[in-house]
Amino acid sequence: MTANAEIVLQEKKGVLAIPEGAIIYKKDHSTEVEIPDATAQTGMRRVPVTTGISNGSKTEVAKGLSLGQQVILQ
Repeated sequence: MTANAEIVLQEKKGVLAIPEGAIIYKKDHSTEVEIPDATAQTGMRRVPVTTGISNGSKTEVAKGLSLGQQVILQ
């Protein structure tokens, strides 16, 4: 017999959250995301973001993105 349990330590409602796979973790512990940019040579550009809490699949973005902005998954 097995069981799965989830312990919620913190919960926030009404925050901007993006898929964990969109976040780029740099060696200096800062975080960035790539967003589409038609004017850039590669068609995308990196934007620094400040992250908040995460549930392992979605992560809160406290600063750096606006609601409705698209992100590129890694």
